Amino acid sequence: MRNKRRTNKAEKRNYIIQAIRLLLIISVLVNFVFIVLHLFNDNLVTKEEIVTEVSKRIELVFLALVTLILTFLPDYIEKYQNIHIPNVLETVIVVFIFAGIFFSARFELYYSVFWWDDVLHALSGFIIGFIGFIAIYKINGKYSMNISPLLVAVFSFTFAITIGVFWEIFEFVLDVFFETTLQSWDLPETEILMGASYQGSGLRDTMSDLIVNSMGALLTSFICYFLYKKEKKKTLQMMREIFPDEAKASD
Repeated sequence: MRNKRRTNKAEKRNYIIQAIRLLLIISVLVNFVFIVLHLFNDNLVTKEEIVTEVSKRIELVFLALVTLILTFLPDYIEKYQNIHIPNVLETVIVVFIFAGIFFSARFELYYSVFWWDDVLHALSGFIIGFIGFIAIYKINGKYSMNISPLLVAVFSFTFAITIGVFWEIFEFVLDVFFETTLQSWDLPETEILMGASYQGSGLRDTMSDLIVNSMGALLTSFICYFLYKKEKKKTLQMMREIFPDEAKASD
């Protein structure tokens, strides 16, 4: 029965991931067709309009290809690092990559939906918190897993927060050297953001990202605390299945 449930979850994961990859491939092909059509368009539109449209299509092709490549990252980790990522977590990671990169750019969700960026940052804190939770076994599995549930929760929380901070530093560096607007420093004062208008849109955007990231990480830390406290045996069994090499070394 347990193996049947695992098989069903694996099949659902494969369907979802393959569907996402198929959509990305179709998007690449469709945008290539549009690029060719615009390049050989008649004189009904101006040259500037053609350049703008072609540039937009090229950007979408690039983002689709980047997203497509990143969807294979879990497969690479499983094959070459001998890490068996849980089906649900792998599905969530791939969907998050798709939503955060290509889907957001294709429908301009960062600009049209004011809460979209916050949802993604909260979800990233949630996901990375679980990755930190799983990493505890990778770090300590060869020794003793007699760890306080509170310590497990704190590590999960701080792991997600640290990654979130490094991401904001990365955005800041890109904005400084490449004049991008990843930290939304050019938004008008009327934009819906946390904080007061006099604080500047860049600071407000960065702080809102960190706050919602912390909220997602905090939720994960609570879940990890109760999982390790109430279901420690099942949790350790799951971790052994994820990291079989560490499980063998600890036997």
